[in-house]
Amino acid sequence: MKSKYRKLEALYREIPQIECKGLCHESCTIIPAAQIEIKRAKERMGGKNPFNPASALKEMKQEAMKIPSCAALKDKRCSIYHARPAICRLYGVSQGLECAFGCKPKEMISKQEAYSIMREIEAL
Repeated sequence: MKSKYRKLEALYREIPQIECKGLCHESCTIIPAAQIEIKRAKERMGGKNPFNPASALKEMKQEAMKIPSCAALKDKRCSIYHARPAICRLYGVSQGLECAFGCKPKEMISKQEAYSIMREIEAL
């Protein structure tokens, strides 16, 4: 498993960095994540899967179809920021996922590059 985590971290390093200003917390909701990313997140959250669609659907029904926030979101910040999945890392740095608040990285990656990273992570 350690070698898979090393490969995952290498793929994450291919994603440009962007400074988190805590402005886009309303975008933090149910997201797709690869099994290896879910495993890492659960380790950081004491066994709870913050991306669990089943519990999110239950929460949506209880709250009149309001889309629930990600369970890792605490005080408008990601509590597992260093273990967040690729889709969260791609927000603001990939074409098609530009930041609505105008935050910009030093470089953007193309949709194709983002899809390629996502496919490689899914294969781990």
